[in-house]
Amino acid sequence: MTDWDEVKRLAADFQKVQLSSTTQRLSERNCIEIVSWLLDRKMIDLIFTSDGKEYLTPSQLVSDIRGELYDNGGRINLVDLAKTIGVDLAHINSHLNDVLKGHKDIQAVLGQLIDISYITRIAAEINEKLSQQGQINVSDLTILYDLPADFLQHQVLEKNLGKLIFGKQDKNDPKEFFTESFIARSKAKIKGALTGLTRPTPVSVIVNHIGLSEKIFFSLFEQSAMYGSLTGKLAGAQYIPNIYAKSQNEWVNHFYRQNGYIEFDALSRIGISDHKNYLKKQLSNEDYKTLDSCIVSKSILERIEADIDECIASKSFIDLQTNLPSVFNEIDEQMVLDTILSNQKRSQTIAINNFVISKAFVDELLKECDDLVKEKSKETVELGKYQQYQISLQAASIKFQKSDEIVEKVDKREERRKKAAGGKSGGGTQGRETKTKSTKKASRAGNRNNSESDSVDFEEKRAALEVVSFDDVKGVILPILENEALDEEIIELLIRHLLPKLNENGLELAANIYATTVSDRTANRRQTHNELQNKLNTLVGDVRLYEKGLKLLPQDLQGQLSKYLLKTVCTDIVNEILNYVAAEQNSNVVTNNFNNDQRLKFVNELAPEYRTSLQPLVKSLTGQSIDEFMIAVESGLTSCSMILKKIDKKKDRTVVLNHKYQLLEELNKCEDVALVLHLATIVIFTTATQCMLHFSGKHLMGVLSFLKQYLNEEQALEMGAYHDFVTLMLSGGSESESAKEKLKERMSIIKSIANDFKKPGSEKS
Repeated sequence: MTDWDEVKRLAADFQKVQLSSTTQRLSERNCIEIVSWLLDRKMIDLIFTSDGKEYLTPSQLVSDIRGELYDNGGRINLVDLAKTIGVDLAHINSHLNDVLKGHKDIQAVLGQLIDISYITRIAAEINEKLSQQGQINVSDLTILYDLPADFLQHQVLEKNLGKLIFGKQDKNDPKEFFTESFIARSKAKIKGALTGLTRPTPVSVIVNHIGLSEKIFFSLFEQSAMYGSLTGKLAGAQYIPNIYAKSQNEWVNHFYRQNGYIEFDALSRIGISDHKNYLKKQLSNEDYKTLDSCIVSKSILERIEADIDECIASKSFIDLQTNLPSVFNEIDEQMVLDTILSNQKRSQTIAINNFVISKAFVDELLKECDDLVKEKSKETVELGKYQQYQISLQAASIKFQKSDEIVEKVDKREERRKKAAGGKSGGGTQGRETKTKSTKKASRAGNRNNSESDSVDFEEKRAALEVVSFDDVKGVILPILENEALDEEIIELLIRHLLPKLNENGLELAANIYATTVSDRTANRRQTHNELQNKLNTLVGDVRLYEKGLKLLPQDLQGQLSKYLLKTVCTDIVNEILNYVAAEQNSNVVTNNFNNDQRLKFVNELAPEYRTSLQPLVKSLTGQSIDEFMIAVESGLTSCSMILKKIDKKKDRTVVLNHKYQLLEELNKCEDVALVLHLATIVIFTTATQCMLHFSGKHLMGVLSFLKQYLNEEQALEMGAYHDFVTLMLSGGSESESAKEKLKERMSIIKSIANDFKKPGSEKS
């Protein structure tokens, strides 16, 4: 029963609710959803604020923009406007045309809105500033009001000029505006400044002094031009008063009439830069000559010409510096001489520096030096300088001819190449026209340059020999010139002028003297040739015998001794041959102290008949083969017209025997403890092998090791001990003195071993 009662009570409550009336209300979320639904279907147009909590209609936004513009005095920035209204800047920009539409008094300028009230206000401010300063510039207003220059000029200044702004616009510079009173004051300042000037003054100085700009000065100067003239309208222009130009003309006329010349530097100092045109206009009625640094009147030129005529007649000289104004430079003096000297006078005079000297006077000085030239020419030939000079000339001539041949060959080869690859039909191009590109122009140009440089070197070498020196000539003619009261400078120049002629005469005399001496030398040359041929045959035979001996030694020692033999005896043979060739070429060169590079350089400068055969001979000295040297020396002797004698074994035995006796004689006389061992070793080797040997002290140990097979035990010990003491002595240590004493004691033993040594028997062998 309790449950049923509860059901009845709930049914009554439900019926009560159904029969009661309810009130309809929308939540904030529902409102947002409804507005969003309307916006999606473009049934309404709303603008959200930045925080998204409010909406604006476009008409309300336009109204708010105009209200904010009014509140800010007629000028507001669009960025500030967006922040104030609370909407995004994009909405402001999108509805900007709606704000400007129908309102000509509102303008958009560089992200700002400006209405007519603001323009009127700043126009009044500009007028007040213009009345105070007298001038105003649009660029200054741009900085002051932070507005574009075009807007200020066209929308503010020009529109309100004569209405709110009372002044004038500069015709030359539309951005400048002046008042009438300012223009009047500026004219007065310019007139006052120009009236007071008496010399050229830069415009920058004038405008700084009167406190005006250069633009205003140049625009108002034409109204004050009666006081002078401007050199231009640039920053560096000058103002030249009329009184100054008049003074310039008077000074130029007076100076020219008094002195007969005008220096260009003097014109520059008084402010005249265009010298030639100014003088042509100012001295139009005068007859003058234009020089490098000045002009000179005809009267001065006639006076100099008369002085030169007197110089020729009296066989003397004149100093132009004392006859011409001091302002003349060397170029001026040369131009004066070119003007007044005719061809006849040029043939009778010589111009040296600032002096004009008669040729007759120079010829007398040359005659005074005749004895000196003869003496020096003879001395040049006797000392061999002339012969060496001739050899250098020949070498230079050969080099020059070779360079010409190379250039000629290159040119011919280039010509053939062009013909073979011609641009027309025929030949290798199969009837087609082709274009070719030269690839050898650079090399040909290089060859020509080398040829030109060789010719210059050849000419320099021709003038290289100095028969008569500067001091020699000075000692002869100085007393004569001192009597003429010439200073040291002109004496030196005159001597240098005489030297080429004197040296030319000296070379001719030297050639004649040499020609006479050559004939005398020819008679003695044949005897010298035979003596040298015998000497070289002897040395070559020794080399052959030395080579035979060293081939008995071990292989490693043979190479060392071959090098030593080439360095000593073979080098002596080459030096003898080169000295002979140098004498044949009339050269005083001595090759004894030359290294191998110097010998090779000397051979390369010889004539072809010598160079071809002597180059392999000199190069063989740096090798290791004696056979190569023997082949080369035979060719070298043939080029010198010498005969290498055939090998005679009977004479070889005699030579070896004589060599041994000479060594024994030298050994018995020797007192040098170290040399005794060296000589004794050679004697023992010669006796044991019947061959000669040539070696230095550093090879001594190797030779002694080889000789042990021929020595008995006692002899080998004595020779080895003696060698050890020699090494100890030469080391320079503390025991060197005691070693030397022991060597003196044993020296007689070593000599006796060498003297008593006999050729071993057949069984020993």
